[in-house]
Amino acid sequence: MRLTARVAPVVWFLALAAGCSPPAATVEPAPEPVEIPTVGSSAEQPQLFLNAGGELLLSWTARGEDGIDLFMARSEDGEFRSATRINAVPGSVNRITIDEMRPALATGPDNRLAVAWTDADYDIRLAVSEDGGATFGAPLRLNQDAGDALQEFPAIAFDETGVLHAVWLDPRFAGAPVEEPADLYYARVEDGVVTERNLTADQAATVCGCCLPDLRIDGEAILVTFRNTTDDGYRDPFQVHGTVSGDFGPPTAVTAPIWRIEACPVSGPVAFDGNVLWIDGSAGIRRLLESRGPGNEPHVVLEDTGEWFLDYPPRRVRGAGAESLLLVPAAPAYVLRRDGADWNVVIDDLPAWATTAAVHDGELIVAGSSNGRFALLRRPLPD
Repeated sequence: MRLTARVAPVVWFLALAAGCSPPAATVEPAPEPVEIPTVGSSAEQPQLFLNAGGELLLSWTARGEDGIDLFMARSEDGEFRSATRINAVPGSVNRITIDEMRPALATGPDNRLAVAWTDADYDIRLAVSEDGGATFGAPLRLNQDAGDALQEFPAIAFDETGVLHAVWLDPRFAGAPVEEPADLYYARVEDGVVTERNLTADQAATVCGCCLPDLRIDGEAILVTFRNTTDDGYRDPFQVHGTVSGDFGPPTAVTAPIWRIEACPVSGPVAFDGNVLWIDGSAGIRRLLESRGPGNEPHVVLEDTGEWFLDYPPRRVRGAGAESLLLVPAAPAYVLRRDGADWNVVIDDLPAWATTAAVHDGELIVAGSSNGRFALLRRPLPD
């Protein structure tokens, strides 16, 4: 157990502008929003993904009569139908309408699919489907404490044997219902049994309390990437290396200290192809940086401008044929393709509402929400 005297900062949405970089692009008119049937109102946080059978699915949160619910639907004939509520108790989902708080998704062997989210009691819940998202079992509680801490921002992944692994941000030792000081917690879920541990118990500083961590599994190896803090106030990416059996090393810095900030940027890092990408504001503008190994200066992938506004952290494009693609939500949104050591902009005119993307049947599909309704756009897969 550890306590710090640090006062938890107010969640801060970056409001940096100016600088130079990608040219402004003309945004095509957005299509009419696509309404998903049987979901209630105030639809938010859509996510496109594919199950192991290659079916395109969409998850989202929506407000109903009892509160917030979490839904999933399959694409049938180009439309999403047969919405399924994932949370067992109606209205039991906690939703803060920031992009980092979107529920976590993972696919596994034997057409397993899992979803994790924060419930109305601020516990981390996990529901697993054995049939690719058609039905879900009763949700499990991942955090094993008995308090009322604001456990949030889960990330999940299956290993090759079907065991599920999860990480989340956990301020259970803060002594009050605040986001910081917080720790990075891990849980291993096998046959319905949850085993948890604190991955940052030995460090004195808090982890960054509102930045979504990233969890990757490659064979026996687990890689957790998150935004940490240091005693002198820098908030930059760190990583924890571990194994699926539950052995973990200490947190290590991805880069030399860059961004000193007395608040949380609400912008988690993403591991991609051995490097780490993250949003940085240390230069007075928003930049998308990529690590090039410990001790090396990070590479500037994109920079913000007054005409091109970098909005959210990048996220992977899901689906077969999308392994080298990255969506950068912005105004307009970009799609980048990895080419060796470099990133190339292959699409630069997606609507600003595009916050999730997948490749399905040779098409790039992007989705987002605006004023409680969904919008969906299909584009040819970039060459």
